[in-house]
Amino acid sequence: MNEIHEMTPEEREAAIVAQRAAREQRNQERFGSYRRSAKSDAGSRDVRAWFAGLGKWQRVAIITPIAIVLFVAFAFAAESLASAGRIHPRVQIADVSVGGMTQSRAAEVLEEQMSERFEEPVTLVFEEQSWSLESSQVAAVPQVDAMVAEAMAVGRTGGIGERAADRFSTWVQGGQLDPIVAADAEALAAVIDSIDTSVSVPPKDATILIEGTSASLQPAAVGIAMRREEVGGSLLKAFASAERELDVAVDFVPVEVTDSDAKDALRDAEKIMSGPVTVVHEDSSWEFSPDQIAAWISFRRVPVTEEATAASQALAVSLNCDISVSATGAVVPVRHRLEAFVDANEASATVSAKVGQTGRPAVDATFSARSGSVSIIPSQDGIGPDVVALAEEMTTELAGDGERVVELRTTRVEADLTTEEAEQMGIKERISTYTTEYSSGNKPRVNNIHTLADALDGTLIAPGGTFSFNETIGQRTAAKGYQEAPAIVNGKLVPQLGGGICQVGTTIFNTVFESGLPVVQRRNHSFYISHYPKGRDASVSWGGPDFKFKNDTPDWVLIATGYSSSSLTISLYGTDPGYEVTAKVGEWTNIKPHPVEEIEDPTLPEDTRVIEDSGVDGRSVVVKRIVRKGGTIVREDSFRSVYTPKTEVVKVGTLPVSEPETDTASAPAVPTP
Repeated sequence: MNEIHEMTPEEREAAIVAQRAAREQRNQERFGSYRRSAKSDAGSRDVRAWFAGLGKWQRVAIITPIAIVLFVAFAFAAESLASAGRIHPRVQIADVSVGGMTQSRAAEVLEEQMSERFEEPVTLVFEEQSWSLESSQVAAVPQVDAMVAEAMAVGRTGGIGERAADRFSTWVQGGQLDPIVAADAEALAAVIDSIDTSVSVPPKDATILIEGTSASLQPAAVGIAMRREEVGGSLLKAFASAERELDVAVDFVPVEVTDSDAKDALRDAEKIMSGPVTVVHEDSSWEFSPDQIAAWISFRRVPVTEEATAASQALAVSLNCDISVSATGAVVPVRHRLEAFVDANEASATVSAKVGQTGRPAVDATFSARSGSVSIIPSQDGIGPDVVALAEEMTTELAGDGERVVELRTTRVEADLTTEEAEQMGIKERISTYTTEYSSGNKPRVNNIHTLADALDGTLIAPGGTFSFNETIGQRTAAKGYQEAPAIVNGKLVPQLGGGICQVGTTIFNTVFESGLPVVQRRNHSFYISHYPKGRDASVSWGGPDFKFKNDTPDWVLIATGYSSSSLTISLYGTDPGYEVTAKVGEWTNIKPHPVEEIEDPTLPEDTRVIEDSGVDGRSVVVKRIVRKGGTIVREDSFRSVYTPKTEVVKVGTLPVSEPETDTASAPAVPTP
């Protein structure tokens, strides 16, 4: 107060105002605190009054959940605190108790137990079969750290509610964890494959067997499918478990055709081949025997009705089958029934052989190549027996009780190669051609060249296809018109059936050489033949060397041949790929003089020498081919020919030359004196 009195009037008035404001603030704070306290007391009194007004069981219903929640929360907190740093009590791994242990202690216990168990074999059992397996066979190893980590995670993952439930469940039921075992995947698969081979059996559908004119039912059999993944997983767990024997898990696989589904087909098949059948057409008729009919019978599968499918499912259930599982793991299709029928494909050959004169055959489109141009000779449709319709009518007639007489109908028969198809093959121009010449004096050799050229003429090579001389021509035989003529055998010219074919082989090789098409296989003759192009000959023989080339164009290629008594021309037709071919023939190298073989001939005078077979020196040469298209090199080929010396055979005369006798006149006798 003294200080106030010492203030100026203005200061004293301002201080008094400040003191009043401070007192007002303190009063408001005290009053507010009082009001809050009063309000809280009032709320508490209201709740107590409300609770007191409830009935006994209402109060119990409210208090009990609260008490349980508080108890569980307390227990969870206490249990969590008690097991801190340790595995939850009652946890086991493969029947090994690790509950309450630290991670390091649990790892020690598991290592000890697993090392003992993994030394013992595990036995897999299926019916009368068993397999004893060592862990080393699949390189099985227990994953101790992973197992301990999984055990430690019990009651420690998820939200608080999930963790509490997990811990409570473990206390009540125990926590049994599966072992974790690693293995070599390929080794394990090999073991499972081996067992699966002995266990799994595919289902066997009911079938009909026809022998002669007798038919019999071959019963159905349910299949067995091993559960491969389950067996593999169980095997690995078994190595870490106390139980050393386990059953092989399987599924039973139902059949698609049951015995009852095949009985109607058996009955119909027996009726179809129970007697002969007569086929009639206009004024002609043909009879076919039961044996022939039996060979035509086939069986097809027809889906059964929903009712029959339901019956199949019921059957599967009665057999303890899982009808949704097959041996491959796929869903089993709807059941089928067998149906017997006369198969047109089986009957066609036999029927056509008897009634083939009915109608007229179809004629394929062909190509006519001449003087560098090519044209198409149109195809012609034919008329022939309608074997498909005949087979259908036979099936109906013979399975019934009719007279076993069926009328033959005819149908249009399309050519194998129609004009339209030929037009789409791209054969429109000559790609290359080549001519070789030969002596017309050797008639058998000329015959063989002409016979082979006729067989080669008209050959078609598909886009991307490979031509083979031997596969196209086949074996050269007398039945095909080939005659004996000189041929190279073991380096000598000897008479052989089909001699002269290398003239054709050499000609087509040079035709292909000039076309630029890829040569796949080619071999030169054993010795050099001067009338063939240097280093550009080709040897072919049945069972021996072959000549092959590839059609690398997008269109078909046609081989056309033409010949005279002394020349052979082979041409390739198609769509010209635009290849430009240049060749370079190398010099002779590795010259080897030919040997001479002398043969004594007593019919020739002494000192007379007659060359029976000329010799040829051995030599080598390389011919290079460069194929360009639009100036760019497409391919470069090198054809190396190595010719061996050909022995010269010389006849040497051994007949002695006699000296002529000299005539001398006799002197007259002189008388003795």
